[in-house]
Amino acid sequence: MLKKKDVNMLSGSIVKGLLTIAIPVMVMNILQSIYNIVDMTVLKMYDTGNSVGAVGVSGYLISLVTGLLVGISSGTNVVVARHIGKGDTESAQKAVGTAILFSLFGGLTLTVIGVSGARLFITWMNCDVELLPQAVLYFRLYFIGVPILMVYNFCASILRSTGDSKRPMIYLSIAGAIKVGATLLFVGVFNLKVTGVALATILSWSLSAVLGLQALIRNEGAVKLRKKYLRIYKEELKEMLFLGIPAGLQSALYSIANVIISSQVNLFGKQATTGISIANQFDGIMYQISVAPSLAVMAYVSQNIGAGNIKRAQEATIKGMMITVALGASFGALSAIFSGQLSSIMSDDPVAIAYSQQKMVIISATYFLSGVNEVLGASMRGMRRPMVAMISTMIFMCGIRFIWVYGIYIPFLKGTSSALTFLYLIWPIGWVLSIITLLCFFFPTVRKHKRLAQINQAVNQENQ
Repeated sequence: MLKKKDVNMLSGSIVKGLLTIAIPVMVMNILQSIYNIVDMTVLKMYDTGNSVGAVGVSGYLISLVTGLLVGISSGTNVVVARHIGKGDTESAQKAVGTAILFSLFGGLTLTVIGVSGARLFITWMNCDVELLPQAVLYFRLYFIGVPILMVYNFCASILRSTGDSKRPMIYLSIAGAIKVGATLLFVGVFNLKVTGVALATILSWSLSAVLGLQALIRNEGAVKLRKKYLRIYKEELKEMLFLGIPAGLQSALYSIANVIISSQVNLFGKQATTGISIANQFDGIMYQISVAPSLAVMAYVSQNIGAGNIKRAQEATIKGMMITVALGASFGALSAIFSGQLSSIMSDDPVAIAYSQQKMVIISATYFLSGVNEVLGASMRGMRRPMVAMISTMIFMCGIRFIWVYGIYIPFLKGTSSALTFLYLIWPIGWVLSIITLLCFFFPTVRKHKRLAQINQAVNQENQ
């Protein structure tokens, strides 16, 4: 039975349902990106040293980890949504219990890796020696809080499997407001610099995780966290990892590819590092605007595949792509046009601002292509074809960037006036190639599920 906060994904207007899920996700993630911008702005206000660059240099590595977490949690979303589509409440609750325990133990594992390997990872980024100590400190503190972040992400993913994306948005908004206040206190009053930013971040995660867990415990129906199901169920975990690990690796590969390019930009000096760090904050907002519909599409496709309604799953994918193009292209154009004014919020250095503008004009304006790619990948995961999106990312987001950087850029263009423009162009080129590839798999997969649904329907009629 649907609750007031849930979305009926099996009937009614698809566009309305997608927007009902996607808009709160979009707002939530944009707020998170804005809070990150606040961190950088506060550091600029109270520290004239290297704190902005030190926090920013970790950006892609942190995105790698957070993307991995969100990707793996998406496996939970698909599994729970499919059980809901089938009307199997007990299996959905088993999946919820399994997911929460796994999120905690998985997060602790990542903490050990991040804290112990922080200096090595930051060094791989060709980090300027002046930024290195503070960057390593921030990275270690950030990873101490990763188990808390992982618990929240899994809670949010579980709630979104029913179409409830409003509560995760509210929880993150409350936590974000606390983060802003704590950042101003720790940095502005106690002068803790990057330590203050990290502590404020962990504090906000803790609050959002507590609120998320409380929602699942108090919930009724398929996504209620029950004590008797708080254990690892092998079949549920296996299915979550089958769907989630490829999604997590897809995001991780994407971030690794970004690290490759960012490490080359960092060789231009700390002003370039600061500039690309600023651009990354606004690019992150464009990404969240473009990618939000994919999370709604994944839940829609999963529930309707579970219910045997393949046509509706296909329609949700197509309409999800239309929404992400409309939103992403509009906001991306604004970001490119006002790139100079936006960049000046976090730096007064005209050279750093120029570096930031160069990246924003190319990447922000084309981020809607990333959104289309993510919608197709989410749809494939909902149809139990997670490897397709991962392999496409491996080839067109990672492999092609190695060739772009080490086969063309370094031998022929490094040090030229067009060097950075050439590096940045690989983003939209990779997205287009990946979209074409995913479309080649999408339609045959839809046809396969239609045949399976027809067979199941025939069998059910015979049994009756």
